[in-house]
Amino acid sequence: MQPNPKIDRRRRRLRHWLIGTVAVIAVAGSVMAVSSRNDPARMASGEPAIPHGVKLASWEENGRDGQYVLQIADGGTLPSGAAVTGTVTSDTNCAPDAQGLSHCRNGIALSNGSRITVIDIHTMSRNPCLLPGETITLTRIDSSWLVASKG
Repeated sequence: MQPNPKIDRRRRRLRHWLIGTVAVIAVAGSVMAVSSRNDPARMASGEPAIPHGVKLASWEENGRDGQYVLQIADGGTLPSGAAVTGTVTSDTNCAPDAQGLSHCRNGIALSNGSRITVIDIHTMSRNPCLLPGETITLTRIDSSWLVASKG
């Protein structure tokens, strides 16, 4: 029995249509997952997105249990993934924004002799600022972000 070219063409079109539909659904699902993580209200207010791999539902949680996600503002000579201790040297610019979030700037003297300035986005009424004199342990998670632990 010989193949029917008309039927083969229809099957190919159907297969291409199905593959295209599945691809569109997969892309749409990925976009929805990312946009649900990046709250539109926060993005509209200019808040940075929470870095990938960090277990924070919102910036209001930052600092809970002495764990902070910090944005690198200046410096940053930390090796990726390695823990470095530091001492907080300053805490400035702590007035809350329209959403009630503070963007405190902290200077930190690192045990390796370098200095770094970070931005601590948090709600001071829920979780305190990093205070001068406190010792923290820092781990860089990417080129712009650190995780800090008090202790």
